[in-house]
Amino acid sequence: MSYLFFNVARSCISYETTNKEIKTFAKAHTIGFLRFLKDIKYEGNAISDKKFNTKKFHFYKKEKSYIEIHDYFFSKKWILYKKIIIKGANEKLIKKKIKNQNFMDPLTATLYYYRQIISNEAIKKRIFFNGKSYFVPYVKRQKLQLGNKKVIYVEIDPTKINVGGILQPTGIWKLWIDTNKPRLYKAEIKIKVGTVKINLENN
Repeated sequence: MSYLFFNVARSCISYETTNKEIKTFAKAHTIGFLRFLKDIKYEGNAISDKKFNTKKFHFYKKEKSYIEIHDYFFSKKWILYKKIIIKGANEKLIKKKIKNQNFMDPLTATLYYYRQIISNEAIKKRIFFNGKSYFVPYVKRQKLQLGNKKVIYVEIDPTKINVGGILQPTGIWKLWIDTNKPRLYKAEIKIKVGTVKINLENN
């Protein structure tokens, strides 16, 4: 990731599929000058079935001395939601039982979105995060040729999703999706610190 002309973060998201499950892993951390201003670390993992129905979700967020730990367990009817907030020496636990209305976690949602975009199908599932559900539709723009890569350009508006902190979405996100595989090719996202450009390695 880069902001202005500087590399500010490194991130990685990977997927593992079996005959019955999809496992998603993600991590990101700040580097360079931004790390001195605001040391940030994000790590998460999720398990879903092959139809993108989430089973488990874990997310760890650290911004200097502020820490959030999310653990969600999904059944067909309910989501057991647990969130721990740590501010210095203070700790707060939040636990809720929420009705599951075809919700999915935000990590599994990335793969779901890529596949829906490639196949030109509507977004039907809602994202569940931080105790609330969100519907984030996309607008398909056009197919593009970037060098030897064929991509689909889309825009989404994730500003209603309450991520909080420095990575809170603040505007339209522009995504370029690989047409051959369900994965992101590059992106321009608007967050609290400004517009960040994401260029993936090993495409």
